[in-house]
Amino acid sequence: MKLCLECGMRADDSRPACKEMWDELLTRDFERAAYWRYHRLAVDAYCLQHPASMCASAKSFAAHLCGLCIALEMGNDQAMLSGLQRWLSTNPGIAKPDLPGFRGAKIIADLHGLEDITAYGRALEEWAQSVWTAYGVLHGLARDWIAESQRPGAFRPARP
Repeated sequence: MKLCLECGMRADDSRPACKEMWDELLTRDFERAAYWRYHRLAVDAYCLQHPASMCASAKSFAAHLCGLCIALEMGNDQAMLSGLQRWLSTNPGIAKPDLPGFRGAKIIADLHGLEDITAYGRALEEWAQSVWTAYGVLHGLARDWIAESQRPGAFRPARP
């Protein structure tokens, strides 16, 4: 039995482990254009369920938490996402908060093997919503960081 210590996925020897499913998902995203539109959402959901290995820094954590917020609450606004990325590139003085122990009832295994793009999209949105709900105590922080990233002058690096 294989157990992912971050998302809790259990797999017997007949199924791929969590990380193997992740690698398969990434490969498919890059090989099949129809899946690419879901790529960012999948990355944010997976990374937030695996923060020890995928969100080591406050900056990477903020990118994924805020990315999920923008996708699910703000209509996946690309201008907001670009502003967030530019703000994070200035290395803002943010701290990584304490993270929830439970990171969502849905996991990558709930998408594994789905070939129909519509079914995959629905399952991915359910997974992302499950992760977002699990991070409920940090929703306010995500919204604050997004607001800061959209503030005029937010893209200028701090001077020493």
